[in-house]
Amino acid sequence: MKNWITQVVAGLFAVATLASCEKDEEKATITPSNAVTLSTSTNTVVLTQANQSRTGASFTWTPVTFAVSNAAETSAPTVSYRLQLAKTDTGFGSPTVIDAGTNTTLAVTAGSLNTALLNMGLAPDKAAPVYVRVAAVVGTDARSFVSNPVMLTVTPYKECLPPNSDSWGIVGPAGDGWPGATATDRVLTWDCDAKAYILRTALKVGDFKLRMNKDWAVNLGSLTKPTVPGAAATPLRPGGEDMTVSVAGTYTVKLTVTGSGANVTAGTLTVTP
Repeated sequence: MKNWITQVVAGLFAVATLASCEKDEEKATITPSNAVTLSTSTNTVVLTQANQSRTGASFTWTPVTFAVSNAAETSAPTVSYRLQLAKTDTGFGSPTVIDAGTNTTLAVTAGSLNTALLNMGLAPDKAAPVYVRVAAVVGTDARSFVSNPVMLTVTPYKECLPPNSDSWGIVGPAGDGWPGATATDRVLTWDCDAKAYILRTALKVGDFKLRMNKDWAVNLGSLTKPTVPGAAATPLRPGGEDMTVSVAGTYTVKLTVTGSGANVTAGTLTVTP
């Protein structure tokens, strides 16, 4: 069950003055309709590269509108939002920023969140506190109205690239179907520590294969047509047989590949619950 944390900004209802550079009588004031309230889906985030395309954490906040007075233009200004991250609750002088546009909710992928954390100087594979707040930015003015910060305990991962530029994906009815008008490859992520391509994903009953770079020029199948998950790893060969998922469920698919590009000679596949 998700643990929702809520923090409310204190003293947000103070009226802001936007001063013209010309005359005192041209000053305008903007008044927020309510305080900014930030909620997050979890207070503990452990990120992995295998799940970089999945949601790392979700954030939701109350929308804010602003009334303008003492100005020629009295229509409500445009409001946009930014998530701000800092190492301490007082360290928002130069925060790391994730733009949310005009949305009032944002699901941040594990990959995007991890990049932000590493850019902040956090060490990979070590849990550390991070403070997050949301800023309501009025129009193009730099003045921001912010929520109180929420503390998260985060563990980033070490980002790395595969040993070559190849990508590998699952294709077939067990995934999203054979490639065609709508079916797409479910791309696996390179895991530096495991030295393998890994994806945690829901699979249906049906056949599948693995292919490189979303193209059939290089693909891997089994020596004979097996069913997975099985008790042992499945050896693969270029152009081999389809494999079959016998029971629908969510599995971790792990692929090791021998060779690269047109010189792929073999592989090994494990599918585990």
